Amino acid sequence: MSKNNNIEDMLSQLITMVASIQVEQKEMKPALEGMHQEQKEMKRAFEGMHQEQKEMKQAFAGMLQEQKEMKQAFEGILQEQKEMKRVQQEMHHKIDEIETKAEERHKEILDQLTAFKHDQDFIWEKTVRHEREIHAIKMKLS
Repeated sequence: MSKNNNIEDMLSQLITMVASIQVEQKEMKPALEGMHQEQKEMKRAFEGMHQEQKEMKQAFAGMLQEQKEMKQAFEGILQEQKEMKRVQQEMHHKIDEIETKAEERHKEILDQLTAFKHDQDFIWEKTVRHEREIHAIKMKLS
């Protein structure tokens, strides 16, 4: 009988172990379901973060495009500024030429006026001398 007792003891132990495992499984089931629920929530949170990342990537791409457009606009402004400086330098050069020509013409006019003044003085002196000579001749004749 000892073998029968031994088998019964083993069978009893096996039944106790199975019952214990079933109890543990029942106790673990809510924890497992809770973990499964947390996993679902984490998956939703990850999907939300992934969506936000996509939106941020799109926003960043938009900012890069705007920056590129601003850079092109700035380069255009710099080109216009260079052109304006070139035109300004040309205008300064032309103004200098005009001022030089004006000074030359002014000098020519002053030289001509001086020559006219000398001619006028000479003519007045000659006229006065002739008038005196005519007066002297009239005096001799009369």
